[in-house]
Amino acid sequence: MKTVVIKISGTVASDGLALDRLATFIKKLIQSNKRVIITHGGGQQINLLSQRLGLGIRQVAGRRITDDAAREVLLYTVGGKVNRDLVGAMRSNDISAVGISGIDGFLTTSTRRPPIEADGDMVDFGLVGEIVQTDTNLLSVLLDAGMVPVVGCLTWSKKEGALNINADTFSIQIALSIKANELIMLMEPPAVLDENGEPVERLTAAMWRRGLREGWVTNGMKPKLLNAFKALDSGINRVRLASVASLLENGGTVLVSESG
Repeated sequence: MKTVVIKISGTVASDGLALDRLATFIKKLIQSNKRVIITHGGGQQINLLSQRLGLGIRQVAGRRITDDAAREVLLYTVGGKVNRDLVGAMRSNDISAVGISGIDGFLTTSTRRPPIEADGDMVDFGLVGEIVQTDTNLLSVLLDAGMVPVVGCLTWSKKEGALNINADTFSIQIALSIKANELIMLMEPPAVLDENGEPVERLTAAMWRRGLREGWVTNGMKPKLLNAFKALDSGINRVRLASVASLLENGGTVLVSESG
């Protein structure tokens, strides 16, 4: 059976209509004899709870600096409410889902990431992990039982305990480890948009680099496409970027290798 990993954002996770539409898409996948894994972050929910608690939100180059307080917020959101809300949305649509995180069942093991260069400076992002080992046994058990695993992007270090991790990076590692046939990365735009604001149906790395030079690949699309092409180069057969709405219409942008 083919396996599809769908990575969703905190924005989608808080949108009831989008989740109902996503459930419709997932049902179609299941009916076509495909296995589905949902992975998620929760940036929007992390920021909202941090603000309610009077905690500062520290980011460099769009990446969150995770101290002890921020990690606790992550456990309450990504490891708690966001995950529960997603499982509940699937159940409301008659999809049997089980909520876990990268901490559960030895799914991921990480080391704390050393300081890296960001915006021209060396930055310590704190309690953030880099995956060094995966064990997909728990995922396989759930998938074989006909469940849809809903996996929050938390990881585990033997030394530091629970660690934060970029949701795109986490999702790619899960997709590679389970040998997924397709990785779908959901976003707000319906597709990658070209210099004229038109959707790009098929995007090669050469086109992406041209978009960087010409300035129509900007802001958050830069790291998203960088991670997406890494996934393609690492061996995932098909990588698609889309919104929930365009996904239902078989739209979005499919990344293709230079030879494809």
